[in-house]
Amino acid sequence: MIISKKTPLAIAIAVAGVVTSGHTLAQDAKPVLEEVLVTAQKREQNLQETPISISAFDAQALKDQGIADIEDVSNYVPNVQIAESPGGSTGATIGIRGSVTVNPAITWEPTVGIYMDGVFIAKNVGGIFDVAELERIEILRGPQGTLYGKNTVGGAVNLVTRKPGDEFAGTVKIGGGNFGYTEGFVSIDSGVLAEQLRVNVAVSKKDRDGFYNNTSVDPQAADKFKELDSTAARLAAAYQLSEALEIYYTYDWANKDNTPSFPQYEPAGSKTERRKNGAVNGVKYDKSENNGHALHISYDMGDMMLKSITALREMSFDDSNDYDGSDFTGFHAERHVEHEQLSQEFQLVGSIGSVDIVGGLFYFNEKADIDNPYFAYGPANPPTAPTATNNRINNFYGSESTSIAIFGQADWHITEQLTLSAGLRWTEEEKDQYIEHVLAYSDDALTGINLASDVTLLPYTTSNETWSNTTPSLIISYQLQEDVSVYAKAAQGWKSGGFNGEADTAAIAQTPYDEETVTSYELGMKARSFNQRLQSNIALFQNDIEDLQLSEFVGASGYSQIQNAGQATIQGLEIEILAALAEGLNLNVNYGYLDAEYDEFISYGMDIKDSAKFPYTPEQKASVGLEYVRNLSAGEFSARVDWSYTDDFDVYHDKDAAALTTVEAFEVVNARISLSEIALGKGNTRLEMALWGKNLTDEEYRLNGIPFTQAGYAVNYYGDPRTYGVEASLSF
Repeated sequence: MIISKKTPLAIAIAVAGVVTSGHTLAQDAKPVLEEVLVTAQKREQNLQETPISISAFDAQALKDQGIADIEDVSNYVPNVQIAESPGGSTGATIGIRGSVTVNPAITWEPTVGIYMDGVFIAKNVGGIFDVAELERIEILRGPQGTLYGKNTVGGAVNLVTRKPGDEFAGTVKIGGGNFGYTEGFVSIDSGVLAEQLRVNVAVSKKDRDGFYNNTSVDPQAADKFKELDSTAARLAAAYQLSEALEIYYTYDWANKDNTPSFPQYEPAGSKTERRKNGAVNGVKYDKSENNGHALHISYDMGDMMLKSITALREMSFDDSNDYDGSDFTGFHAERHVEHEQLSQEFQLVGSIGSVDIVGGLFYFNEKADIDNPYFAYGPANPPTAPTATNNRINNFYGSESTSIAIFGQADWHITEQLTLSAGLRWTEEEKDQYIEHVLAYSDDALTGINLASDVTLLPYTTSNETWSNTTPSLIISYQLQEDVSVYAKAAQGWKSGGFNGEADTAAIAQTPYDEETVTSYELGMKARSFNQRLQSNIALFQNDIEDLQLSEFVGASGYSQIQNAGQATIQGLEIEILAALAEGLNLNVNYGYLDAEYDEFISYGMDIKDSAKFPYTPEQKASVGLEYVRNLSAGEFSARVDWSYTDDFDVYHDKDAAALTTVEAFEVVNARISLSEIALGKGNTRLEMALWGKNLTDEEYRLNGIPFTQAGYAVNYYGDPRTYGVEASLSF
């Protein structure tokens, strides 16, 4: 079922009107909304006192709303789109307020930064992974830089994991569902050991059969599409060396051994329809492994806290995908990626009189090597020789990037009501890249020739460039009443230029694309009323973008490249409402609106501003959630249902590519029912049992796709079908 485009806005306004009218929220009622704490500005703050557009999900919300990884957040946050990248289940395409990196190429910068416990995660390949002991997710909308190690133009996703507790405790969870889904989770806190050492160990395991059957005759092809085999583990140790000095170490590891998504072959004009079966011979594996060490050292100097964050992360990624969507070898590709990053950040956080300050020094280095062979334009594959009838292009490329930055922000509390915040960031980034293409062999029937040796198509080519930039931010916030504040914000975000790692000529490989700059203006209000029973957060913004970096898939050559759109303007609105309707009954309503247009877009000598599309920019997006909690004699009963709506949007800026891959408007309904706090014995042992369901209406909707405009078709990828299951957890 798809509803009218105008319906989400009407629902959001209508619900807001009912909630704020006073008929639903009686002044003398008892229930109130809880305080939400965030660390978006490097210090613990009340969400309502943070003058930026931010959405936060604590551990209870993550559980109640079925948020297993960052992709699930997309349903509940206005003007945020998060989806698996085309073809795989471990790469993330993240768009905030129309800023997005469509292709997760390892040589390109992400538009939205992902941080785990303050550590920047460099690439969107491998960006969707399980995190054991996730305590909170914060979504920051708009440019980030004066408070963060890495400068990002779209926003930031903060993943905050739980620190070890002071008491010996643990949680064990098991669950299962349709499509053969099983999960298990164990977490143990040691409590305080000798000399103030606290340790937590957590392990998570998830498995699921594929959603769709692959009927290919090729024995090397996967039997099912989108099988899940995911394992994650985390070790955290906090050591209080003295009253002033704490050392905190974490190690996280995540491994996925999945099969790729179903690439549905769809010629121009095809109906949006999710199929259950297909014969696709190039779909084989979709694997990723992430691990990271992070050492946090905090030294309390009274009014100031000096922090050091040293982190080393490694990621490997391997997939084999089919981009013709058939049991013939038209165009297949593999990716084998090795990536490592090293970062060092120093922060000084504290207060001097009426001024709160955050200052930072940041160093970052990353290296990546990619083996990206593809097989193209061959006749049918006999199972006995799966690749013997195709041209094989061995595409090798890699990059190294080094970034240094100085950043800081000062918040001057001029009066109890008025605060002026100013920030500045200087960044320099250097990038080196190499690339080489080799034709491994050719087939007689296809080309008429038989090559006895490899042929170099693109000789080993290197590129180097350095970019630097200074970006400011300014925020004025004023507290109108005790629980009502307004703010005005102007900030710049910057993303360095780079090189096209998938280029097919030396000229393209050595020609850098330009850096991107976003100047953002935002007006916001954060309010609580009706005796802490209604929370209303509203933001209006405008982003002026210069040299917008856009990915273009060149289907005929089998690679993607970045184009710069000269100037663009994105305007929007965000409304987030929380209401305690009655004792145990809470409502949330979110609404986002985007209006995006190009002011100038010169492509191959022509201005295409009137025909080019904006990727991942639905005009309207809305969600409504209703939760009921009641204490029973057996425990605490909780029931929650969430509905979300996403307007239609395009995946690519090229109008022909967009037409083949357009995502039509869709709705998703999720729900969860649980009985928790069931006492077992006389101690603190508690049992929780739950039923959950996702996409309960079994909505069929596209996520994205890969277009071949010259051939007049695309392979498109769809959202998951209806899933449901049960779980039980024991805490002690």
